[in-house]
Amino acid sequence: MSETVQTCFCLEEIARSKRNLCQLREQLPKVRNQYDQYRGTGLNRERDTLVELQSIVKRLWEEFPLLIQQLNEYGDAELIQITGKLYKTLKRYDYLGAKSYAPLCRALEAFEGMMPCETRIDAAALGHLMNRVRMGYYPTDLNHVKLLKKAVVFPKESVNILDPCCGEGLALAAFAEEEKAVTYGIELDEVRAEEAQTRLKRVGFGSFFHSRISAGAFQALFLNPPYLSVISEFGSRRMEKAFLADSLRLLADGGLLIYIIPYYRATPDVCQVLCENFESLRVFRFLGKEFDRFKQAVFLGIKCPRTEELKKAQRLSEFVLSPENIPLLSDLPEQAYALPAAAKPVEMFKGEKFNVAELAAQLKSSKSINRLFENRTLDTRDRRPLLPLNLSQIGLVGASGLMNGLVECETPHIIKGRIVKERKTKIGDENANGKTEMREITSNKLIFNILSPEGYQSLG
Repeated sequence: MSETVQTCFCLEEIARSKRNLCQLREQLPKVRNQYDQYRGTGLNRERDTLVELQSIVKRLWEEFPLLIQQLNEYGDAELIQITGKLYKTLKRYDYLGAKSYAPLCRALEAFEGMMPCETRIDAAALGHLMNRVRMGYYPTDLNHVKLLKKAVVFPKESVNILDPCCGEGLALAAFAEEEKAVTYGIELDEVRAEEAQTRLKRVGFGSFFHSRISAGAFQALFLNPPYLSVISEFGSRRMEKAFLADSLRLLADGGLLIYIIPYYRATPDVCQVLCENFESLRVFRFLGKEFDRFKQAVFLGIKCPRTEELKKAQRLSEFVLSPENIPLLSDLPEQAYALPAAAKPVEMFKGEKFNVAELAAQLKSSKSINRLFENRTLDTRDRRPLLPLNLSQIGLVGASGLMNGLVECETPHIIKGRIVKERKTKIGDENANGKTEMREITSNKLIFNILSPEGYQSLG
């Protein structure tokens, strides 16, 4: 069996962009030569080659914003700056007026040589990336949680709040502090899940994707998913997108989404999910050293019926490419979002793994456990049969011991029933040889030992 090859998501995406750029670079001069052959002829071929050339240019432009996002995760500031300058040059380039694409193609080829590749990568950069991957756990800074809470108005009625990857429960507990809110969390790591149980109302153990949770039962979704996922040669889902897509059904209409990811992870497909499912959508970046360290931005929005918002999604993805343009979280207006009251209970909330501690707490508060052991008290109750017992039934009751003990009547007595083995020898008829057959028969005999004022008796 071959070993699974693992790499960082950004390296996989950079390699994909590099292949696309190489392909587009090779296509550009070929299509341009075809267009020059038919230019001015007025033939359909002139129009078709022009459309094809414009399509290649458009795909070339679209590749760079995606590439810049992945280079931000890779962390090469110099290469990011070069990529941005080249992108601006490509946008200004006169593709129809230029006599030759040779200088453009040489610039693109040189740029491709600067890009990191999976087989030849700076060891320090790779070590940096893999260390971040192995950590995997990025709890939300509590000072930023306080800023988020100032923007939220809680109703007088109770609300349900869910964190699908709650860690130790610190962020969600701080967000719901002193509010009439029931907190729910899911955590993959068992140690962190046990810690979260001390802070949250309900905690499910195991993977969020294998949990069973009531749909549309939560008024707020606090989502800071793992985003530095490792993918294998067999492929994998992007975690920040998977958590967003799979948790949408759990949020009630009118509920608030708080979605925290690095700004460069807000790719066009993620922005499309946000714009199609949320209104009053805003984005803010974290402050100071916290942003310098993790590059996090928070998206806030109110869930609404799904709509097609392709243009809005494109504008949002382009906007977050320039973090300096994203407003600071401290600029988030107070009481900007109001939570609706809970319209339905959380009837189903089960994690992937069996939670012994939660079961113990439920049994402690339930009367079911007492009912389970009620049969222990049956022997002390007065009981009457529904119908008079026949002789055989009396024998069974006596043998079982249910009749043992003090019998209070006109002649009080103590009775004890027991079963003894009785052996008898049966003599048969004579056989042909004149001999008599003898057999030993064993049977059960019921005996009642009775102690009364008149003395001891044994009845059988």
